[in-house]
Amino acid sequence: DSNYAGIESTIDYLDQADISHTGTYKSEEDQNKILIKNVKGINIAFLSFTYGTNGITVPQDKAYSVNLIDKELIKKQIDLAKAKNPDLISVSMHWGIEYQTKPNTEQKELADFLFQNGVDLIIGNHPHVLQPMEKRTITLSDGSTKDGFIVYSLGNFLSTMKDVYNQLEGMVCLDFVKKEDEISIEN
Repeated sequence: DSNYAGIESTIDYLDQADISHTGTYKSEEDQNKILIKNVKGINIAFLSFTYGTNGITVPQDKAYSVNLIDKELIKKQIDLAKAKNPDLISVSMHWGIEYQTKPNTEQKELADFLFQNGVDLIIGNHPHVLQPMEKRTITLSDGSTKDGFIVYSLGNFLSTMKDVYNQLEGMVCLDFVKKEDEISIEN
């Protein structure tokens, strides 16, 4: 909420604290670096996109500073992630309509787009309320199948909002199992 200076300051602070982050950047070169973390022997690529910036304009000369939801950018980022050969691609989506307990058409269409392009896990936020989650069997263009999991919105983890639905939050715990080159969701 503090324009580009706020993005820069936040990134500097996170870097100084050695906290990994994705979705905002100080350069185009940084935007093209994919965050990969090894979690218990599984290499996970993390991506993040947002519908917007609370009405604050992203500077035209710094369009790289925020990963806005744009299918061309999303596809490019997924392809960059795939080039790193991760076991799993996880995407955080800041999307949906505030206070709506069900995903809208755009969320559903974007989820399908993400899964069809190689994403394995989608964690949504922004509506400030819980929305459904589901495990899916994804059929890819070559006819093969894989597991996918989506949480449309986890609600508010911490909140000062007073409505009962804003006081409910979710956490998700998933067991990913790696067998040879295949990842499955067991629990």
